[in-house]
Amino acid sequence: MSNWSPPTKRLEIELSLREAENAVERVRGVGGGEPVFKKTRVPVRMVAAMKAQGATTEEIVAGYPSVTVRMVELAEIWTAAHPALGRPPRLSELGATVINAKRFSLPLPPGKIS
Repeated sequence: MSNWSPPTKRLEIELSLREAENAVERVRGVGGGEPVFKKTRVPVRMVAAMKAQGATTEEIVAGYPSVTVRMVELAEIWTAAHPALGRPPRLSELGATVINAKRFSLPLPPGKIS
């Protein structure tokens, strides 16, 4: 008799990635072709970048009512599996104009030392 058990962690990762793949789409004319969550105009990489830069899941969900807590988790999973290629687009290429170039630091999460 064997003590073999299925690789649950790997299976969990595969299922989460499959869920993330199903939650994301690219639509011409929406977000410049950037991947967005289905039925929204919210860019997946932007959500993952906000989270990576210290925004809490609650802050992101409050700022984007169409985004759920699970969608924030899926954004991190999808972005890890699909890193952006090439240099980031310039603001001018996105049709944006810089109004204020003032820089500021985001507060560090509690317990984190700079």
